Amino acid sequence: MKAWILAAAAALTLTACSGKPSEAEAKQALADLMAQSASAPIVMIDGFTLTGCTPAEETDGYRCDTRGTVVMDVMGNRVPLPVDKNLRYAKVDGAWRAYVQ
Repeated sequence: MKAWILAAAAALTLTACSGKPSEAEAKQALADLMAQSASAPIVMIDGFTLTGCTPAEETDGYRCDTRGTVVMDVMGNRVPLPVDKNLRYAKVDGAWRAYVQ
């Protein structure tokens, strides 16, 4: 009986690790992408949504419609940058990363 419970728990854990990123994981991946490519610090990401995730055909990961507003601090001013793109999300070294292409 204990072996069955352990096997079921292991299967659930593995299932939870596979598949598309959660909204929180994708939001963090977007923040990391923006921090790498922008010359201004990110204050927050507002109204973030992740929809239509499908397995990426050309490479690893998932392609997801990503929407929200990235608010950046540009010389003391908060500048909203709308995001409405289909991004690819892939796990690298255990963490989700966002890619424009």
